[in-house]
Amino acid sequence: MNLEEAVLKIEEALKNAEKICITTHIKVDGDGLGSELALKRAFEKLNKNVKIINDSKVPSILSFMLLKDDEVEEFDAEKHSRFIEESDLIIVVDVALLYRLGRLGPSFNKSKAKKICIDHHLEGEDIFDITLIEPEATSTGELVFKVLKQMKTFCSPEISKPLFTAIVVDSGSLSYERCTPSTFRIAAELVECGAIPYDTHLCLHWKKSVNQLKMEEEVIANLILEGEIAYSVVKESASKKLGVDPMEFPDLVHIPLSLENAEIALLFIENGGSEIKVSARSKGKVRICDLAKAFGGGGHCLAAGFVVEGPLEKAILKVLQKTREVFEI
Repeated sequence: MNLEEAVLKIEEALKNAEKICITTHIKVDGDGLGSELALKRAFEKLNKNVKIINDSKVPSILSFMLLKDDEVEEFDAEKHSRFIEESDLIIVVDVALLYRLGRLGPSFNKSKAKKICIDHHLEGEDIFDITLIEPEATSTGELVFKVLKQMKTFCSPEISKPLFTAIVVDSGSLSYERCTPSTFRIAAELVECGAIPYDTHLCLHWKKSVNQLKMEEEVIANLILEGEIAYSVVKESASKKLGVDPMEFPDLVHIPLSLENAEIALLFIENGGSEIKVSARSKGKVRICDLAKAFGGGGHCLAAGFVVEGPLEKAILKVLQKTREVFEI
């Protein structure tokens, strides 16, 4: 569905909706959160009853995006199931796969609401009434900008700021190859409407705790370079000792990626169970999403993630072997 057609259908759905639920994928990131917040704030201006309900809480590194603490709610079955199931409209951003809605999945399925998806990932399911999916976009935030601009509801600081953050987070601070002149024009429009680039950079990169820096030290201490593959691990014991959830800090994988001779970066994270979470990045020589797909995960050409069965040492060997096999390196 193209942009113009999608926006017309979204506007029609909004006319008939009073109760709206907005959500995104498990382990919410800056793109998902920024897109949610922009939509919620825009639709509240239309006097709609809007709730953002996510499977997981907002990571501390992204809390600066909130206007108030309860602007985004973490799913609680007793508190939220009825609202979701009785909503007139459910909008899912930055994901088009049911299982990645986490605990919201059953209520999503039960709801008779009109369901909308705005996303820029390749993987998706046919579970929505209206879809706007553009894999070539830098971010879902970019698509939400286009939707709200066409609806003439985007130009205010409280909407522009989260959209700017969404685009910055998913575009590598406007550096990835999917960034086009259009991306920079969108960023400029958002700045004209109140986004402040320095504030975004400050909050994302220069407000770390001592223990967050010690987590980076842990990644550096465990760093290994094998040919063009750089990888590191974060053990559960380190996460508990430091009181830091490494999944809340996606830039940790950029430490192995920053090595001069590395083309592929992998970060293995013990998660307290039998599964090992793997964050994967590429500098562009390979499509790292192809590796993620081999393990049932997904993502983009340069950034992806997946889960593999532990224990840690076995998982590392398995993933390294598959990496060499998939990319013939």
